Amino acid sequence: MKEKIENEIKAAAGRLSNHLKNVQINGSSGYIQYDFKCSELLDWNDNDIRKSPEHKGFFEEVTNFTGPVLYFFEIISTQDSGAVRECMRAYKILEGSKSVPALKKRYNQDSRILYVGKVKRNFYGRVIQHLGYYKVARTQGLQLFYWAREFGLDVRLHAYHFEPEMHDLVSILELKFARDLKPITGKHS
Repeated sequence: MKEKIENEIKAAAGRLSNHLKNVQINGSSGYIQYDFKCSELLDWNDNDIRKSPEHKGFFEEVTNFTGPVLYFFEIISTQDSGAVRECMRAYKILEGSKSVPALKKRYNQDSRILYVGKVKRNFYGRVIQHLGYYKVARTQGLQLFYWAREFGLDVRLHAYHFEPEMHDLVSILELKFARDLKPITGKHS
C-alpha cells in the first residue's frame, strides 16, 4: 500500500510541476489592470453593476477570466496605509457592517498593497464582493462602497488569469505574492 501511494504522489507531483513549468515559460494566460475611484462608486446593490455604463467594459473583459485568477488591489491615492486601515477598522465595528478581511496586528506601513487574493473561478463575482455589492453580509470582501467612497480611496486592481490546470496551484501563488507584496489586510498563512 505504501509503495502504491508513493507512486501516486510522484505522478501527481509530476502533473502539477508540468503546469507550473508551463506558467514559468509562458506566464499567465491573461492580465487586466483597472482603476476604481471609490468616491465615484454608485449604489449598485439593487442592480447588476456589470451593466453599469462606467464599468461595463471592465466586466465584459473579466467575464472571459473563467479559470483561476491571482489578483491584488494597489492603493493609488495619497492616503497612507495607516489611515486606510483606520477607516476600514471604523467600518468593521459598525453594527450591520459586512465582513471585511482581517487587519493584521503587524503590517508594513510603507505597503501600498491593500489586499492579495485568488479565486478558482467566477472572478467577476469576487470583484463584485470586494466592491461591496454582494447581498450576503457574511461573505468577506473589501466592501469598498461602504467605507472607501467617503474616504476618497483610489485603488488599482491587477489580475492575472491562468489556465484551468492551475486551479489547485493558484493558492501557492497567492501565498508567495502575499509574502512579497505585504498587503495591509487579509490572512495569508
